[in-house]
Amino acid sequence: MAAKRILTCESIAQAYLLKGRLANEGIDSFLTNENFTNLFPLYNNMLGSGIQLMIDEKDEVEAKKILKEYIEPNNVEMICPYCGSQNIVLGLGRNKGFKILNMLIAILAFLPLGHIKPKYYCKDCNKEIK
Repeated sequence: MAAKRILTCESIAQAYLLKGRLANEGIDSFLTNENFTNLFPLYNNMLGSGIQLMIDEKDEVEAKKILKEYIEPNNVEMICPYCGSQNIVLGLGRNKGFKILNMLIAILAFLPLGHIKPKYYCKDCNKEIK
C-alpha cells in the first residue's frame, strides 16, 4: 500500500470526523502526527505539520470527491486587492526568514511560538491578503 496525504487537519475532532466519513464510504485511512499535534498545539500548522489524513493511492480520486468541501473550501479564484494579480499562494508571506528564525529560537528555548500561521499572499507584489 502506497500511502498519500490527502488533507491536513487542525484538530483531532475534525480528523476523526473525516476519517469516519471515508470509512463509511469503504475507504481505509489512517492519521499521522496525531500525538505531536495534541501534545504541542502551539506548533500546529508550522512548516506543514498538523494531523495528516492518509489514504491508499488507489483511493485518491474517490476520497477527493467525498472530501471536496474540505480540500477546496472556497474553490474561488482569489485576486490581490493591491495589484489585481491572481498569483496568490498560501505560505509564510512577508518576513519569511524572520518568522523561521523566530520559530527556531522558540523551539530551542522551549518557548511558545505565538500565532505564526500560514497566510495568503500575492507573489507579484509580496503583500499579505487579509
